[in-house]
Amino acid sequence: MKKALSKVRNTLYHSCNILELLMAFVVLVAIVIASFSLGEAFIDFWHTRFSNDAFLTFVGSIFNILIGIEFLKMLCQPSEDTVLEVLMFLVARHMIIEHTTVYENLITIISIGLIFAIKKYLNFPFKKGSGNMFGNMETKDSDKDVSSP
Repeated sequence: MKKALSKVRNTLYHSCNILELLMAFVVLVAIVIASFSLGEAFIDFWHTRFSNDAFLTFVGSIFNILIGIEFLKMLCQPSEDTVLEVLMFLVARHMIIEHTTVYENLITIISIGLIFAIKKYLNFPFKKGSGNMFGNMETKDSDKDVSSP
Protein backbone atom coordinates (compact mmCIF):
# COMPACT_ATOMS: atom_id res chain seq x y z
CA MET A 1 0.00 0.00 0.00
CA LYS A 2 2.88 2.40 0.83
CA LYS A 3 4.52 1.77 -2.56
CA ALA A 4 1.28 2.48 -4.41
CA LEU A 5 0.72 5.66 -2.42
CA SER A 6 4.31 6.75 -3.06
CA LYS A 7 3.92 6.07 -6.78
CA VAL A 8 0.70 8.11 -6.93
CA ARG A 9 2.39 10.93 -4.99
CA ASN A 10 5.37 10.94 -7.39
CA THR A 11 3.07 10.89 -10.42
CA LEU A 12 1.12 13.87 -9.06
CA TYR A 13 4.34 15.72 -8.29
CA HIS A 14 5.66 15.24 -11.84
CA SER A 15 2.26 16.21 -13.26
CA CYS A 16 2.41 19.44 -11.26
CA ASN A 17 5.87 20.18 -12.67
CA ILE A 18 4.58 19.64 -16.22
CA LEU A 19 1.56 21.89 -15.56
CA GLU A 20 3.84 24.53 -14.06
CA LEU A 21 6.00 24.51 -17.20
CA LEU A 22 2.88 24.68 -19.35
CA MET A 23 1.71 27.75 -17.43
CA ALA A 24 5.19 29.27 -17.83
CA PHE A 25 4.83 28.83 -21.58
CA VAL A 26 1.41 30.51 -21.50
CA VAL A 27 2.93 33.42 -19.54
CA LEU A 28 5.74 33.64 -22.12
CA VAL A 29 3.21 33.88 -24.96
CA ALA A 30 1.31 36.59 -23.03
CA ILE A 31 4.55 38.55 -22.48
CA VAL A 32 5.37 38.41 -26.20
CA ILE A 33 1.86 39.58 -27.11
CA ALA A 34 2.05 42.39 -24.53
CA SER A 35 5.48 43.40 -25.87
CA PHE A 36 4.01 43.88 -29.35
CA SER A 37 1.40 46.18 -27.86
CA LEU A 38 4.15 48.47 -26.53
CA GLY A 39 4.46 50.02 -29.97
CA GLU A 40 0.84 51.09 -29.87
CA ALA A 41 1.25 52.29 -26.26
CA PHE A 42 4.27 54.37 -27.32
CA ILE A 43 2.34 55.93 -30.20
CA ASP A 44 -0.50 56.78 -27.77
CA PHE A 45 2.07 58.27 -25.40
CA TRP A 46 3.60 60.31 -28.23
CA HIS A 47 0.23 61.76 -29.26
CA THR A 48 -0.69 62.64 -25.67
CA ARG A 49 2.84 63.40 -24.42
CA PHE A 50 1.80 66.75 -22.99
CA SER A 51 -0.84 65.15 -20.79
CA ASN A 52 0.02 64.65 -17.13
CA ASP A 53 -0.82 60.96 -17.10
CA ALA A 54 0.53 59.97 -20.54
CA PHE A 55 3.99 58.99 -19.33
CA LEU A 56 2.68 57.13 -16.28
CA THR A 57 0.33 55.13 -18.49
CA PHE A 58 3.22 54.17 -20.77
CA VAL A 59 5.50 53.28 -17.85
CA GLY A 60 2.66 51.23 -16.38
CA SER A 61 2.56 49.15 -19.56
CA ILE A 62 6.31 48.58 -19.32
CA PHE A 63 6.06 47.65 -15.63
CA ASN A 64 3.34 45.10 -16.43
CA ILE A 65 5.63 43.40 -18.94
CA LEU A 66 8.59 43.51 -16.53
CA ILE A 67 6.48 41.96 -13.77
CA GLY A 68 5.39 39.27 -16.22
CA ILE A 69 9.04 38.54 -17.09
CA GLU A 70 9.99 38.30 -13.42
CA PHE A 71 6.98 36.04 -12.80
CA LEU A 72 8.11 33.82 -15.69
CA LYS A 73 11.60 33.63 -14.18
CA MET A 74 10.01 32.65 -10.88
CA LEU A 75 8.04 29.85 -12.56
CA CYS A 76 11.10 28.53 -14.40
CA GLN A 77 13.60 28.77 -11.54
CA PRO A 78 11.80 29.14 -8.24
CA SER A 79 14.03 30.60 -5.56
CA GLU A 80 13.88 33.16 -2.81
CA ASP A 81 15.59 35.73 -5.03
CA THR A 82 13.05 35.50 -7.85
CA VAL A 83 10.11 35.72 -5.45
CA LEU A 84 11.62 38.80 -3.79
CA GLU A 85 12.31 40.39 -7.21
CA VAL A 86 8.66 39.93 -8.23
CA LEU A 87 7.53 41.48 -4.95
CA MET A 88 9.96 44.37 -5.37
CA PHE A 89 8.66 45.14 -8.88
CA LEU A 90 5.05 44.95 -7.66
CA VAL A 91 5.68 47.32 -4.76
CA ALA A 92 7.71 49.72 -6.93
CA ARG A 93 5.01 49.72 -9.61
CA HIS A 94 2.39 50.55 -7.00
CA MET A 95 4.40 53.50 -5.71
CA ILE A 96 5.34 54.90 -9.12
CA ILE A 97 2.14 54.37 -11.09
CA GLU A 98 -0.64 54.82 -8.53
CA HIS A 99 -1.57 58.15 -7.03
CA THR A 100 -0.90 57.42 -3.39
CA THR A 101 -0.99 59.36 -0.15
CA VAL A 102 2.05 60.22 1.92
CA TYR A 103 1.29 57.37 4.33
CA GLU A 104 0.94 54.86 1.50
CA ASN A 105 4.28 56.06 0.13
CA LEU A 106 5.86 55.58 3.56
CA ILE A 107 4.48 52.04 3.82
CA THR A 108 5.73 51.32 0.29
CA ILE A 109 9.23 52.57 1.13
CA ILE A 110 9.26 50.50 4.32
CA SER A 111 8.11 47.48 2.29
CA ILE A 112 10.96 47.90 -0.19
CA GLY A 113 13.39 48.27 2.71
CA LEU A 114 12.05 45.07 4.25
CA ILE A 115 12.46 43.25 0.94
CA PHE A 116 16.10 44.40 0.77
CA ALA A 117 16.65 43.36 4.40
CA ILE A 118 15.14 39.94 3.75
CA LYS A 119 17.28 39.54 0.66
CA LYS A 120 20.45 40.56 2.51
CA TYR A 121 20.06 38.97 5.94
CA LEU A 122 17.74 36.00 5.48
CA ASN A 123 19.25 34.57 2.30
CA PHE A 124 20.99 31.60 3.86
CA PRO A 125 23.29 29.48 1.68
CA PHE A 126 22.09 25.94 1.06
CA LYS A 127 24.29 22.91 0.55
CA LYS A 128 23.89 20.85 -2.59
CA GLY A 129 21.15 18.29 -2.18
CA SER A 130 19.47 20.00 0.77
CA GLY A 131 17.13 22.10 -1.34
CA ASN A 132 15.38 25.18 -0.08
CA MET A 133 11.83 26.18 0.65
CA PHE A 134 11.04 26.43 -3.07
CA GLY A 135 12.64 23.16 -4.14
CA ASN A 136 15.66 24.65 -5.92
CA MET A 137 18.50 22.15 -5.60
CA GLU A 138 21.28 24.21 -7.17
CA THR A 139 24.03 26.02 -5.29
CA LYS A 140 25.94 29.10 -6.30
CA ASP A 141 29.75 29.19 -6.36
CA SER A 142 29.66 31.62 -3.43
CA ASP A 143 27.64 29.07 -1.41
CA LYS A 144 30.33 26.39 -1.58
CA ASP A 145 32.59 25.75 1.37
CA VAL A 146 35.96 27.38 0.61
CA SER A 147 37.83 25.52 3.33
CA SER A 148 37.51 22.13 1.62
CA PRO A 149 39.93 21.30 -1.25
